[in-house]
Amino acid sequence: MKRLIQGMILFTLLNGCTMKEQADLIIINAMVYTVDSTFSNCSAIAVRNGIILSTGEDDQILNKYRSTNIKDLKGAPLYPGFNDAHCHLFGLGLSLNRVDLRGADSFDEILLRLKKRYDSIQPKYLAGDGWDQNLWENKEFPDNKKLNELFPDIPVVLSRIDFHAVIVNDAAIKALGITPGEPSIPPAEALLSGGKFKGVFLENTADRFKNVLPEPDVSESRGILLAAQQECFRYGLTSLSHAGESLGVINIMESLYKEQLLKIRTDIWLTPNNENLERFTKPYRDERMRISAIKLYVDGALGSRGALMIEPYSDAPSQKGIKVITREEFERLCKWAYEHGFQVATHCIGDAANREALTVYSKFLTPGNNLRWRIEHSQVIDEDDFALFGKYSIVPSVQPTHCTSDMLWADERLGSRLKNAYAYKRLLDELGWIPSGTDFPIEQVNPLYTFFAAVFRKNLEFVPEGGFQMESALSREEALKSMTLWAAKASFEDGAKGSIEPGKYADFVVLDRDIMTTEEKMIPTTKVLMTFVAGELVYNYNLLP
Repeated sequence: MKRLIQGMILFTLLNGCTMKEQADLIIINAMVYTVDSTFSNCSAIAVRNGIILSTGEDDQILNKYRSTNIKDLKGAPLYPGFNDAHCHLFGLGLSLNRVDLRGADSFDEILLRLKKRYDSIQPKYLAGDGWDQNLWENKEFPDNKKLNELFPDIPVVLSRIDFHAVIVNDAAIKALGITPGEPSIPPAEALLSGGKFKGVFLENTADRFKNVLPEPDVSESRGILLAAQQECFRYGLTSLSHAGESLGVINIMESLYKEQLLKIRTDIWLTPNNENLERFTKPYRDERMRISAIKLYVDGALGSRGALMIEPYSDAPSQKGIKVITREEFERLCKWAYEHGFQVATHCIGDAANREALTVYSKFLTPGNNLRWRIEHSQVIDEDDFALFGKYSIVPSVQPTHCTSDMLWADERLGSRLKNAYAYKRLLDELGWIPSGTDFPIEQVNPLYTFFAAVFRKNLEFVPEGGFQMESALSREEALKSMTLWAAKASFEDGAKGSIEPGKYADFVVLDRDIMTTEEKMIPTTKVLMTFVAGELVYNYNLLP
């Protein structure tokens, strides 16, 4: 008997390690924010086949699992992979190759940036993104005279920061083939002076100028999407909702997923044209690519006075904004989505636009429903309409950096209505949860800016000192949930991602400091050290050239 016991002990010692379960990845010595139901912490995670096997303390995980791939994070904080609830992946890739006009403090500064690009490569056209006349001393829209003088022979198309307005030169207007007063231009969408175009166009007419620019071919589009993916990984994004796309780009994305070149998880919303609606008659879902929503618009943007308001703008008493869809068409598309099992995600900035969406949605949604129809931006809400979000379980999808971009001039547009704008805390209280994103490339990709703006309500210059309308701020825990678990919930994926729990995807982000505890001024400069998707290390700061 004694020899038998000794033999059993020896067998256990010799074979103990082989009796452990095999894992593809073990992470230890981390400060893990699980974002589970109790918002608990742990220090270790085991992963196999892209799925979280177990979480716990280091000794618990190491005693149960073995792996040739063990990463010691030396105390660094780890969070669920960040999820941008509203953005434009293809648009981000396009913007990486265009002239960046963000932060330009005058139209002359824009001209200098354009000339620098032209002098360096002599292109056949010029495209730029990101100008904002509200940052200029003269905040009025410019005319295109200087553009015409500098670039008389090539089309120039410059998109405003919100992509709801463009400044173009006469060569671009000629290429598009439009003339003042023609019926194809909706009222208020073309700015005129003396019966001639000034070069500034809004909303649907602004979108038409995309046709002036050459369409990327398939090879170029593949490169655009892969470059955008890498930019997302650089900032810790492992998932996103891609807000409106054409069938051509969707087909390219699908091929990239099949080739395992696209790895970021995307919730793609259909641009509701006939081509898309005929191809996708029911939602399509797999682990990394989902198509289960349509993207609609009711109005334009506040900065260009295209947001649809109940009462006129405080700084433009003759204007109430632009309604870009008829009630009949809005209801038709909502009916199609309801009958085919798709979510609806509708762009609404002004209080009249939000009321329109809430009213139309209520014709299809019953109190307590779980369809998760969304209002994108939910930017200005009339006092009487807040309760409708909760009554009909309508999801307010917000972009906190829109608030900190707009706050220095929004009072000029809204006057006393400002108190009901960017009211994230109140919207959270109505529904009980709220997803957040950036709307990139309108805003910068970095989700840590989203977190900072949501919690501290300041821009990157730390203005204003006490924060903007702090009664609408989110807590750190709420802000983190908004860009992880609640963002996943908005696309019906909270059962598979958004928190670090066994059975969910092994999507993580590791930072160089803990945004849940570090001082306010350190958050915007926090760096992403590692990004994991399905347990694969897709970005490593320490391995950059």
